[in-house]
Order: sequence, then C-alpha cells, then structure tokens
Amino acid sequence: MRIVSFSLAVLALSGAAIAFQQAAEKSSPPDAQVIAQQLPSYPLDQCPVSKERLGGAMGAPVDFVHEGRLVRFCCKDCIKDFKKDPALILKQIDEAVIKAQKASYPLAKCPVSGKDLASMGEPFDYVYGTRLVRFCCKDCVQSLQKDPTKVMAQIDKALIEAQKKTYPLTTCLISGKTIEGDGVDYMYGTRLVRFCCPKCPEAFLKDPTKHLAQLSDAAKKAKEASSPPGEKKGG
Repeated sequence: MRIVSFSLAVLALSGAAIAFQQAAEKSSPPDAQVIAQQLPSYPLDQCPVSKERLGGAMGAPVDFVHEGRLVRFCCKDCIKDFKKDPALILKQIDEAVIKAQKASYPLAKCPVSGKDLASMGEPFDYVYGTRLVRFCCKDCVQSLQKDPTKVMAQIDKALIEAQKKTYPLTTCLISGKTIEGDGVDYMYGTRLVRFCCPKCPEAFLKDPTKHLAQLSDAAKKAKEASSPPGEKKGG
C-alpha cells in the first residue's frame, strides 16, 4: 500500500467553524498541524515498537511525524528502532486504520470516478494520514494526491449525513444549549460532534476525551431507551 507524504485535516467543519480550523492551522508549526489533524483518528493504543500501552507506565506518548505521517511511541528510545524500518511500522498503522474505519465507511461509490466501489473488482483501500479512503482502482489515488481536499470533503459530508441520523444529543456538549437550525457539524477524526455555534469547537478541543465520553454515554442511553422491553443492555 502506498503512503502519502502529506496529510489532510481530519477536522471537517461546516459553516463558520471552518474559519476556526484555518486560523488554528496557520498559527501552528507544520508538525503540530499534522499531529492535530491525524491524532483524532490515530488507530493504535499501544506503541508499534515496544507494544507498551500508550500513556501507561512510560508516561505521556511521544508524537513523532515521519514524512507527513503521525506515529505515536511510548518513549523517545523507540524512534531509533522505528527509523530502521519505517515501512513496517506504517503498515501496522495502515492495517489498524482500515480495520477501525472500514465498517463505518460511508461511501458506496469511488470519490474520484463515481463508479461503484466493486465495479472493477475488489475496492482499493488507501490510508491518507490516518483516514481510510476507498477507490474503485489504484489509479484513482493520483487524483486524491492532486486535490485531497475535494476527495476528503466528500467522505466527511457522507459521514456527517450518516451519523446525524442517530446523533444522540439535541444540545451542545459545550454550552448545554439546544442546537437550533443546522447547528455546527464538526468532524473529530471520523466522529461527528454537533455544536450550537462556531465558538464551541475551541472549547471542545481543550479536552476532547472528556466530551467524547459524554457523547458515548448519551449514545449508550439512547440505544438502551430504544431497545425492546426485556432486551439485555448492550445486547
């Protein structure tokens, strides 16, 4: 699988929230931009070299950018081993991205050719940064590389449409206010988060883990409430 040398922002926003994203990117150094963009959909919870749990006994993970790709290690010492065979580690990340995102991938057609993904045989799975993109054939990858924004915008739009149908909250995670009108649809990695206004994403990013846990809890309660009487929770 070919690896791209640059990443697309995985925070896909709608409306005025785009201005917040662009301002944040311009004020950050290149590596910091890559980390911010790819971290929300980074698929591994362990160091790809030592296999130690990230954020465990070794302390905070070490975020390392290699040719536009984010790789997370348990410690700086693992970077030396990574550099001996980067392709092997990047393959681990790619396989984990595909495994994590394939089931919820929102498009049935190639974002470049417009053909059914299976029209030319098995779809071609390609990892862009830490995002899965599925094509009808390998040749379509070139179009992604020429204009990644156009291709990724299609995927994000489809993810928003799919996740809106079962989004569990009618209120903003940050302000607690009712989301009126179209609200602000914000993609954190491959996950939709809805806000009442364009100012709220900045507060969300200060502690996304906390707010995503709240969203997951709301989704769990919504699922349990819609389950038939007598059905076991989580079943």
